[in-house]
Amino acid sequence: MTFFLGNYGNVRLRRGTDDQLGVISSNVVPDDVNTILNRFGVDAAVENLFTGDRVDIETTDARGLAFIPGTNWSSGNVENTFSAFVHVNTAGGLRLFDTFATAVNNERTSEIALQTFAGDPIPVTLSVRDVNYNILGNVTSYEFNTSRDSIDVTALQDKFKQQYNAGLLSGSGRIECGFDYQTAGIKEAPFLMLQIIQRLDLGSAFDIALYLTDKEVDPDVENIFYLTTAVVTSTGISIEAQNYISCTVDFVTTGEIRLVVGKPSDYILFTGNDRLRLEQSLDYMLQEVTD
Repeated sequence: MTFFLGNYGNVRLRRGTDDQLGVISSNVVPDDVNTILNRFGVDAAVENLFTGDRVDIETTDARGLAFIPGTNWSSGNVENTFSAFVHVNTAGGLRLFDTFATAVNNERTSEIALQTFAGDPIPVTLSVRDVNYNILGNVTSYEFNTSRDSIDVTALQDKFKQQYNAGLLSGSGRIECGFDYQTAGIKEAPFLMLQIIQRLDLGSAFDIALYLTDKEVDPDVENIFYLTTAVVTSTGISIEAQNYISCTVDFVTTGEIRLVVGKPSDYILFTGNDRLRLEQSLDYMLQEVTD
């Protein structure tokens, strides 16, 4: 019999799902765009957007997203929708990037340049989504519980009580991790879990993958993980003298709970040992690779 120690798994999360999160509606006026810092501002950004969020920006204005140069679209023209990762400063100013890593590290050499526009404000809606799972760093332990409601189906003429019938499945859990506010690479800082409960308009929903075993940690095992959508219900901080600061995050599930064996859902499998992320262009599969 094989016994697995609790050091093969990890916690991965996606910051939001389209069906769980709402949108921010605002206007971008010409004065909101700073082409020197390449930042623009929208109302409620401070309360709802965090550095590293992937944001879909849309407008119904005939001019399109005129503050973003047309060279950022494959058509070469300014369009009505744009998706990018954001870096958010303390005033709620947004700087756009192509990747999660460059956004959280605020690499200005990789920022997307903005341009000025004139005329009436441009109405925009911003929604948060994230197609990639990022590893939650500094996790010391997590627990996940699932339960099914018991339904009493006893009829009046029955002589014995029928206690149980198939009811709704629900889940809850807790993550404990050491406090850190610096995000780097593919790792999320536990600070995000303290922030996410404070989303006022977008909600605190996120996708979570709770790994029991991880093939990237141990090549000899299969990936086994719980996959679900959850909402943060409470967070806590513990500070002790001469000890590290720890965070506790409680959550409940809001969607389907799956116990998955195999590849994560954000990969497409194709012939060969490589894997293609969904955010990549599908043209990648049509190109010949020689090395």
